[in-house]
Amino acid sequence: MRKGFLAVTAWAVAFALGLGTADAARADEQAPVNGLIYLINTDPASEIDGLLKWEIELRDRGITAMIKASTPVLETYPEVFKRLAAEGHEIIGGYAGICWDKPYEEQLEALRTVKAYMEGLTGKPMRVFACSYSSYDENTLRAAEALGVPYVLARGTEDVRALIYRPEEYDAGIIEVSNVEFGELGKGSLCDISLYARGATEADFAQVFAESVAKAPDSMILVSHPHIGGAKVGYWEVYADALASPAVTWRSFDDWLDQLTVLERPYAEIPENREVQYLEPRPAVPLEELADLPEVGAKIVMFHNGLGPMCKEAEEFLDALDYPVEEHPVGEKNFLPLLERYRVQFEASEGVSKDFEYFPLIFVKDRAFSGFNAAVKAAIEEVIGAE
Repeated sequence: MRKGFLAVTAWAVAFALGLGTADAARADEQAPVNGLIYLINTDPASEIDGLLKWEIELRDRGITAMIKASTPVLETYPEVFKRLAAEGHEIIGGYAGICWDKPYEEQLEALRTVKAYMEGLTGKPMRVFACSYSSYDENTLRAAEALGVPYVLARGTEDVRALIYRPEEYDAGIIEVSNVEFGELGKGSLCDISLYARGATEADFAQVFAESVAKAPDSMILVSHPHIGGAKVGYWEVYADALASPAVTWRSFDDWLDQLTVLERPYAEIPENREVQYLEPRPAVPLEELADLPEVGAKIVMFHNGLGPMCKEAEEFLDALDYPVEEHPVGEKNFLPLLERYRVQFEASEGVSKDFEYFPLIFVKDRAFSGFNAAVKAAIEEVIGAE
């Protein structure tokens, strides 16, 4: 258990809230919360390192997450999201627009476009559609039903409790995320950036999570924007303690759904939350002043064509490593600018070519390799093993 931040066990929750030993004992007897991790990447300008950190951590713990990314992010890191989908993470369709009161035809076309792209990328059905701010209305449900998308995402109305509302009129469910209150800026998701934007510190986030677990909801969703939660020391400590907490059983999307309460009602009787009061962030500390995790930036970056024997051998090698990997195949959007951003840092490459003549081009720490053979493999193992 890490020190310096609130360890989220039933006893820590009890004492953090000033409860007595009898209350603490009752907390120990509570059934674990049915928990789901939800990761959101929307800004292609943000490094992918935080998501890679989450990928390794969840893989080591045998947990998968629900993950949303904007189309620009997916276009920048297609291989990362293909890999995440293959590992069992639920990649959901993210739409940058706000869906409240948007005409049906516009929502239908937006959902159709997102669905086609997502399914083409991952090779799997898109099962969840999420608009900006988890907004939705009746037209969103109509569009989801028309295109066979089982769920839309919504802002929570049951405090920290997550659940599904199923309107009687539509064959589509509404997944409501956990929603918590902090300070004068009202409620938002149980999430690093949501609380950060409302002036919360890392310690506040730990306290809010502890209080949320102490409420003993049957289900909850813990959200992270990985450029904060997977990159900043204080926030990552809170998530690491949460992942290790016996108070929550973290499940895959399907297993989480199996344990989730479903309430069927007429659409008009389903509560709705349109509260978004923190459009202008009011952080207590600027993001750039928050300390980074020491391993931020520790990753292997490979540019390749996916066809030649050296590229295929390199892919097999990297797939077997328990180390963050960022891949870029020839033909992806912004391939050349991304490659040049790395190549200009080196006068020459190591490996099969000294002049960056052969794919794959692999960058790790302060070394660059062109082509792949036993010597390159050994060199990479040496570099990452020296950490």
